[in-house]
Amino acid sequence: MNTPTLTNQPPYLMQEWDNYARLFASVTTSMQLEVYREACLHLSGDVIDCGCGSAKIAPLLLDEERVVSYTGVDYAEEMVSMARWILNNLQCPAFTIRHGKIEDVDNRQFTSGVSIQSYYSWSDPVAVLTHVFTILAPGAVFVLATPNRKLELAELARDAWKELLAHPDFEAYKAYNLKLATNPQAHFISMGDLVSQVQQLGFRVEECHQRHFRGGLNFLVLRKNG
Repeated sequence: MNTPTLTNQPPYLMQEWDNYARLFASVTTSMQLEVYREACLHLSGDVIDCGCGSAKIAPLLLDEERVVSYTGVDYAEEMVSMARWILNNLQCPAFTIRHGKIEDVDNRQFTSGVSIQSYYSWSDPVAVLTHVFTILAPGAVFVLATPNRKLELAELARDAWKELLAHPDFEAYKAYNLKLATNPQAHFISMGDLVSQVQQLGFRVEECHQRHFRGGLNFLVLRKNG
C-alpha cells in the first residue's frame, strides 16, 4: 500500500498547539478521563500514541502489566516538552516521546496504538492513517477517537465547569477549546465516513460507538488484518 503524498495545509497553525500545551496538560475533565480509560482496555505490548499531546494516557498505562513500552509522537514542540516532563516523573525507561510527524515514524511494528482527539487536526488524515497501518504489526489493535459534527462543546464545557470551577486554568482552557472547535477546516468526520475510510485502508472495525461527549466523539476499536 503506497502512502499518499501530503498536500493539504494543516487546519491549525503549530503555534496554536504550542500555546495550548500548558493548559491542556493542566486540565483533565472526567469526560476525557473516561475516554482514556476505555482506550487503555485495548492497549498492550509496544504501544504507539499518535498525536500524543502531553501524553495524558501514559500514567494510566504505567502499571498495566500487559504494556511493554509506550511511544508518544507529536509535532508540537511545547506539547512534547510537557509530555517529556510527565514521563520524567513516571520514571519508566520504556516510556518515551518522539518529536516529529506521525508519518515520519520508522517501520517498527507496534503491537497496539491509540490516537485520541488528534485526527481532526491532521493535514491529510488518510495519509496519516495509511502510515499508521504500516507501522502496526499484523493483528495489532488501534484505538481511534475523534470528534464529529455533533460535538456541542459549549454544553460539555458547562458539564466540566461543575467539577472544575475552582481550577485556576479552567476558564482559559474552556475558551481555548471553544476557539479550536470553531475552525471550519478541522476534520470533524461522521462515524459512517470514518468507518468507511478505515475499512478501505485495511482495518477491521471491531467496535464503534458514540457514547462519550454526549455523542460528539467517534470511538473506534480497529484491528489490522493479517
